[in-house]
Parts: sequence; structure tokens; C-alpha cells
Amino acid sequence: MSPLLIKHHACFGKQRVRLSSLSLSGEVLSRRRGTIDPSPDVLVSRLQDLLSNTPRGKLGLDQIKLIFGSPWVRYACLPWQDSLNKDADWENYARIILAQQYGVSAENWRIRVSAGAYGKPRVAAAIEEGLYQTIVELCRASKLKLAEVEPLFTTASNQHRRAMKDREHALMVVETSHAIVGFYRENAWQGVIALPIQIDNAEMAGSLSAIVREAAVLSGQFLPEHIYLTSSDLALSSIKAADFDFEWLGAAHPQFIAGEVHA
Repeated sequence: MSPLLIKHHACFGKQRVRLSSLSLSGEVLSRRRGTIDPSPDVLVSRLQDLLSNTPRGKLGLDQIKLIFGSPWVRYACLPWQDSLNKDADWENYARIILAQQYGVSAENWRIRVSAGAYGKPRVAAAIEEGLYQTIVELCRASKLKLAEVEPLFTTASNQHRRAMKDREHALMVVETSHAIVGFYRENAWQGVIALPIQIDNAEMAGSLSAIVREAAVLSGQFLPEHIYLTSSDLALSSIKAADFDFEWLGAAHPQFIAGEVHA
């Protein structure tokens, strides 16, 4: 018997789009994925294929959450500004910072800035407005209510917030061909950056250590001793390195686990 209402989660990476469907009780009804390349057109068509064959609830009120990984999202950490009081003010400020950081116009980017404590830096995330609107329209045409849109770094940091207890640390979200690295101290994210990576499976610890160092240099951040690892593409549970204390947190999202795909 089909459930009355189904909640879907779609996660977009560089090489695949994944779709997970759950009943209200949390039962996994379907986990599927489609291979893509870094083309927005292919990404959208693969999602359309997945949505056309996914289970649906009897009420026709299914919801979907969209999670965007790399290379679809750009990040920046915004220094605190006393003069910015509204969300729109912070987003306009983020547009300037992102344009400077990436060296391109940010006029056609959809930008959101995370809420934060007074006086602390804030994380900005941006996605191409055209891609966002196309996917939103596809969800609407598929009779799915858009519940939430979230960058992968936010998903991972929220998922593992309670486990990251060190006062100074980095969070590394490892994807198939990218890593997102955030640097945390003084009770706030001080820098967040996504960069392309190549991991040597025979020298995993060395590869991950090099990624941390590169991310710190590119974002102008400190090198913390403790590095938290999370991934829904690779299992990184036993990493020992001379310079860093790596701690495996598990999957970046509980519905997207490396190697687990079923209809």
C-alpha cells in the first residue's frame, strides 16, 4: 500500500544526482541515482528521469528537499558588518565579496547568507539563478512541494554539529571530485571553500592532509589540529596522519550513503 505522503531528498554532485524517498515514518522507499557530467542540462534531465520513476504518495502532496554539492555552489565567509541589518543587505554585501573572490560577475547568482551570532562572520552560499529556477520549475511540474534548498556544507555541518566538539577545527566534506572545507574557531565559521581534488587511495592520509593545507592557504585560514571528515561518496573511517587528527563522522547526509543504492 502506498503511503499517504512521501518526502524526497535530491542531492546534486558533479558526477551524479541522487534521489531518496521516505515515508512519514522514516521508512526508505527508494534510493536511486543517475550519472551526470558538469552540465546543467544533463543534471536537470537526470533529475527528471529519476522523478518520473519515483514512488508517490496517495494525497499528491509529496515534498522534496534539494541539496547542492560541488561544483554547483560557491561559498564565502563574510566578516561582520555593524551597518547590515536586513537579509537583503547581507546578500548584497555577499554578492560583492563573491564577485571579488571568484573574479566573475555575481549578478545572476542566487545568494543566501546563514544566520549567525552578533559580531560573528556569516557564511554565504551562491548558485546560478537559472539552474535553480529550472530545477524548481521541474519539481513544480512533477507536483512536488519544495520544502527546502540547502548547500551540502550546511547539510553536513547541521548533521554533525553536536559531534564537532573541538573549539578549533576544520570540517571537510569529501565528494567524488571536490572537497568543501570549513575552518571553525571563536564559535563561528571563519572560512569555507570548495576546491577540486584528486585523492590517492594508496596515500589517503597524505592526500587529505594536502587538501586541508591547500584550503587553508586559499582561504587565508589557520591550520587546526583536529579535522572532522564526512562523506556520502567515500568511507574515511581509519585515517591516521602525522600532522592532523582526523575524525570520521559518517555520511554527510543520512539518506545518501556510499555504495547504498536500491529501487
